Amino acid sequence: MLVPFLLLLAAAGAHPSSLSRTRIRVTGALAEVELSFQALSLLEARPDLERTRDGFLDADEAAAARDAIGTYLLEHVRLVRVAGGREEPLSGQVLSLTPQDPAQVPVLDLQNVEARLRFEAPGPLEVLVLESLLFHETNPWHQDLTTLVWNDDAPVHHTFEGPETRWRFEPAHVRRPAVVAHALWLGVEHVLGLDLVAFVLVLLASARRARALAGLVTALAAAEALTLVLSAYGVVSVPVRFVALAVALAIAYVACDVLLRREARDAWLEAACFGLLHGLGFAGFLGKELAGEPLLASALFGFVVGVELALLAVAAAGVALAALVFRGRRVPEGAATGLVPRAVRLAVAVVVALAGFYGFLARAGWLPWR
Repeated sequence: MLVPFLLLLAAAGAHPSSLSRTRIRVTGALAEVELSFQALSLLEARPDLERTRDGFLDADEAAAARDAIGTYLLEHVRLVRVAGGREEPLSGQVLSLTPQDPAQVPVLDLQNVEARLRFEAPGPLEVLVLESLLFHETNPWHQDLTTLVWNDDAPVHHTFEGPETRWRFEPAHVRRPAVVAHALWLGVEHVLGLDLVAFVLVLLASARRARALAGLVTALAAAEALTLVLSAYGVVSVPVRFVALAVALAIAYVACDVLLRREARDAWLEAACFGLLHGLGFAGFLGKELAGEPLLASALFGFVVGVELALLAVAAAGVALAALVFRGRRVPEGAATGLVPRAVRLAVAVVVALAGFYGFLARAGWLPWR
């Protein structure tokens, strides 16, 4: 029965492979907890529970110490209900405690103990905090592999390890508004980046009418959303460095095209192609930002909406500024003179083209970059 080996481990201190598994099933106001832990971990934390000093917890010892073990488990596995911004600890009870038969423990293995706990809240649970302090008195490196099943949602996994003893869980229907809002703000910040601002400036300078500009911006956002979603779900994957170089060249190309044309025009194809390309480039950052996010579809929706709203806001601000500066200028009906005078259009095209070429050379490593 490996008695000398186990006694040596107990004398030397806590064993380094201390491990437990916790499965929590929430149904309305009820939370049922199934625990599986090593008897040796319990006996290291509470050596007074063992009578035979053999490193095992037999049925008689478990029955005699049932209340003490139950008290220990309820003190070290805590469920806290969050309602109205306040935390309310849930009272629990031990339903069963079943040690593995020592005779059935394989050689070089450790005995397991199964326990079932039950917690009940005064009303349906919305947000839950789980505190796991199992065996931390003697095993600060103890690991607890936790699985939480919330009503009909898919199981969610979490590992308690080292100093981490507290996990706040918010189910999908609670987290969704926060996830969408966070991703929406990410989309707004994304539009404020240099690449998109430069490209929108070119679209503004070359567009013939404000309505056409709004359509161009929408086409840009829709195309970007398409490749962003495809990249987020692993359908397409393009090296980030290649995309960054291609984006800079695309900005320079469109600016040069505007520079070489005498009349304003609505660059529908360029807007859509740039959106496709830029969506691939931003997928890498967004993937890191939302790594492990179970509500990926909600997050992508919020991000796309944020991009569209911010692009329209930038375009509207540009149109308003152009109308204010050039309000005395008369535009014949049907003329392709554009939203801004030709001199302004050419000046914007020159600046953006230079910025695009500089961005390409800098990203290639030939010039300094921020």
